[in-house]
Amino acid sequence: MHELAHGIEKSGLPFILVVNNRPLVEGALRSNILPLGFETRVDGQGFVWRGWAPQRKILGHISVGGFLTHCGWSSIIEALGFGRVLILFSGANSDQGLNARLMHEKQVGLEIPRNERDGSFTSDSVAELIGRAMVEKESELLRANAWAMREIFGNVELNSKCLDEFTRVLETWPAST
Repeated sequence: MHELAHGIEKSGLPFILVVNNRPLVEGALRSNILPLGFETRVDGQGFVWRGWAPQRKILGHISVGGFLTHCGWSSIIEALGFGRVLILFSGANSDQGLNARLMHEKQVGLEIPRNERDGSFTSDSVAELIGRAMVEKESELLRANAWAMREIFGNVELNSKCLDEFTRVLETWPAST
């Protein structure tokens, strides 16, 4: 979390950082989850939100350009539903790495580079990637592609139709013998 926070800070871009409010997070006390003095240093650049945050409301705000995500599928769908560029930081759970690579390949976001052997990364690589995804020339294509995904992920009527069809298939599927 410290490397990630330092990278966000080094990017120089405005941000909202949501931090879990549990007493222990990643084996550290909640008060130690962020670098010492982080909140003071980023005052005016960013905002640290502790506890549950209204993710869809935040993503829906016009001033939000991108979303640094752990690559859970629900979060990806929510972000693309609003046409937000993804900054992909996959966790160690199930499909998150696959999701990150797929979204990177589809050019709707960029994956934070990590050491293939041990999964480590640096704050400098985080800052650089945020800049690439949000302000450099490369970001124009990412923004266009993410915005185009709104037509699929943000289309409530289309999503309801797909869910209804899936439900129909399940209900009419022949019983196993």
